[in-house]
Amino acid sequence: MIDQTAVANLNSDSSFTYRGLSATYSPDDNKLRLYAVHRLDADLYARVKAAGFKWAPKQGFFVAPMWTPSRADLLLELCGDIEDEDKSLVERAEERADRFGDYSVRRSHDAESARKAAAAIADNIPFGQPILVGHHSEGRARRDAARIEGGMIKAIKLWDTADYWKRRAVGALHHAKYKELPAVRARRIKGLEADKRKQERQRDEAANFIKSWSVEGFNMAVAENIAGLDRIYHHFTLALYPRELPASQYEGLMSLWSALTGGVITAEQARDVALKAHARAVASAERWIQHYELRLAYERAMLEDAGGLATDKTGPQVGGGCRCWASPRNGWSYIKKVNKVSVTVEDNWGNGGRNFKRTIPFDKLKEIMTQADVDAARVDGLLVDTADGTGFILRNTPTNEAKEESVIE
Repeated sequence: MIDQTAVANLNSDSSFTYRGLSATYSPDDNKLRLYAVHRLDADLYARVKAAGFKWAPKQGFFVAPMWTPSRADLLLELCGDIEDEDKSLVERAEERADRFGDYSVRRSHDAESARKAAAAIADNIPFGQPILVGHHSEGRARRDAARIEGGMIKAIKLWDTADYWKRRAVGALHHAKYKELPAVRARRIKGLEADKRKQERQRDEAANFIKSWSVEGFNMAVAENIAGLDRIYHHFTLALYPRELPASQYEGLMSLWSALTGGVITAEQARDVALKAHARAVASAERWIQHYELRLAYERAMLEDAGGLATDKTGPQVGGGCRCWASPRNGWSYIKKVNKVSVTVEDNWGNGGRNFKRTIPFDKLKEIMTQADVDAARVDGLLVDTADGTGFILRNTPTNEAKEESVIE
């Protein structure tokens, strides 16, 4: 799962690495982790922090929220290599749940201690004893009442905190297991494929602009036409791009078209700026595309190991049935049409009782029945159509009508 091209490029640029540092990448959560044996010096810590890494004190490493080329390059520079993370998402979630469980137990103990302290004060006061106003015991009685109230409030807050950490522990495990569900993984694959296509479009667009800026017979008119379509902004400082009035003396961010029409730069200077910018864009897009290809290969392999989707096991057919969120309660929907990545079923919820067609993606289907299975269940008397005709209910025993027909036969 490691970008070997980036490794080769960085290794050729520099052979220096920091001792006591190691880096890992996990395709499960798309996070980079930096492990340090010793405390980082101020300059190195500033670089790591600026790259988006945060120190996780309980785990003992720096972690970035997601993979990026710049973060990967930094880790390759510091460590020389990025290894695969040994722990799976569920294993890390179990460790996290254990930590949250410890927090919950400690807060529960603190809450019980606060309750016992308040109860000890209350036990020394006779039952029903009022505060005697004007008596010498009034001050102490009011202080005891305040301590009892404060102790009980503290205990309640600590119990709430303990319950919070208990729910966090359960949620950590549920979230990790949820992300490993085949349907969730399939939707993640769809998102990665969309991100990959986006980077491919950006790469192709940048490559086309490189061809446009490199055309023969290049002059100012051609440069202005291309710059009118190109979305490149640059700081044209007076030190690097000297010009005289009436040309614009503005040094802030400016588009190439504005710089050309304002007399700030020449056509050749605009071409140099554009070619460098698009070359960087192509290189960045290639890095992202390679990363997405690696992630897609991993996710598809894991989806295959998990058995795939319901549609991978049983292909949907017109006239068959499927279980999804739009199906009747405890029932199945009839498949009216099979599309490329979805099926069409009928539903009438929220439509005044009138049936309408609804498209359900494959990853939202829980179970599938072929047309032959539906016909067999109907013949055996195990299938009962719903009153609205959108689906059917499967029974464990035949209906009375089916039993009577079998007796007549």
